[in-house]
Amino acid sequence: MSERSPRTLSVRQLRKAFGSHQVLDGVSLDVAPGETVVVLGGSGEGKSVFLKHINGLLQPDSGEVEVLGCPVSHLDEDALVELRRRVSYIFQQAALFDSLTVGENVAFPLQEHTRLDEAEVAARVATLLDRVGLGGTERLSPAELSGGMRKRVALARGLALDPEVILYDEPTAGLDPLTGLAIVALIKEVTRGTGATSLVVTHDLAVARELADRVAFLARGTFAFTGALAEAARQEGAVGAFVRAGGVYG
Repeated sequence: MSERSPRTLSVRQLRKAFGSHQVLDGVSLDVAPGETVVVLGGSGEGKSVFLKHINGLLQPDSGEVEVLGCPVSHLDEDALVELRRRVSYIFQQAALFDSLTVGENVAFPLQEHTRLDEAEVAARVATLLDRVGLGGTERLSPAELSGGMRKRVALARGLALDPEVILYDEPTAGLDPLTGLAIVALIKEVTRGTGATSLVVTHDLAVARELADRVAFLARGTFAFTGALAEAARQEGAVGAFVRAGGVYG
């Protein structure tokens, strides 16, 4: 793994609109190395839009995004490709290639970005799939997998290049409670094992309780609160009401 930057993630006055709809309106956030921050908020508040700015999938209308010392909003496409080797994005719907097998999906970033030979790639794929509890599934197609298995494959693929930052977009969305808990446990294990800095977008308070060092609550285009989840539950107004409604805190 490459040497880690002393400054992992810094967002300053990020603004983004789609047409006349102002989604992000001056968002600022700092995330320390190795920290897990969970981004909370209601549906349609722009949580995923915020996340997609971190690795340059979206570009801001104004403001600054710096990740691992790189000014993301000023990078060209070649530089963004290099940054994305260090910043892994785990999509909500897994985003597997349906035309490829499980093994080929996990191998894809290794084939694109490393000089490993075929045997080395196969060995790395097997190790990654074992790590997420899917050893021996290389020849299955994505269509043969459950939703939880697809998310595990996506995580294995996301870990292939030893990322320093991992971005999770609704990692338990669409899963039954038991499968969701298994995914949360896997994320915790990955965080402990890699030391990666993590941003997790979710509306699930149980996920936030299990994963968050801090939460950041997005409302009306800005972060209305950042801090411990227990402290958020004591807030007045929308922040406290949202957290208490999740049943995690009374």
